[in-house]
Amino acid sequence: MRYLERIEEHAGTDTWYLDPDRCGGGCVADNGPNAFDLVESLLGPAEAVAAHVTRDAAGTDRQAGITLRAGDARARVLLDWSHPGERKDVEVRTADGAVLAVDMLAGHSEFKGSLWHEYVGVLADFERRVRDGLVEDPGGPSALRLVGDAYRLAGERTREGVG
Repeated sequence: MRYLERIEEHAGTDTWYLDPDRCGGGCVADNGPNAFDLVESLLGPAEAVAAHVTRDAAGTDRQAGITLRAGDARARVLLDWSHPGERKDVEVRTADGAVLAVDMLAGHSEFKGSLWHEYVGVLADFERRVRDGLVEDPGGPSALRLVGDAYRLAGERTREGVG
């Protein structure tokens, strides 16, 4: 799974977004939950088993590679805030060798055009939850746990001299 973009094109003049002390992190905190939620939607509950994070001079994580395990399946999540342009896609290799691919930006050629259908989905889900009285959502806490685990694993790798 890839979430690749040049964050400055999305953030514009809103520079707080590039300050991890003010916004809580970089590409892992921003795009990670989206990617992790999708992995768990496809494969079920997951755990982070490896992570590598590259930070810029200000300490903002700009690139990350995170490996998740869900049962017998593994997922590789690649995040990049320094990528020229934008790419969000998923490639699945099944046990029988088939390869399935989805470009999540297909049909959304306008800059940031893919965000609108995401927001429509988020709002529809919120409305359904309010209407049906649903308060539990395991996806949110799980995605946040995976963000924390990715940062922790990346920190351990760096301290060990591997990262």
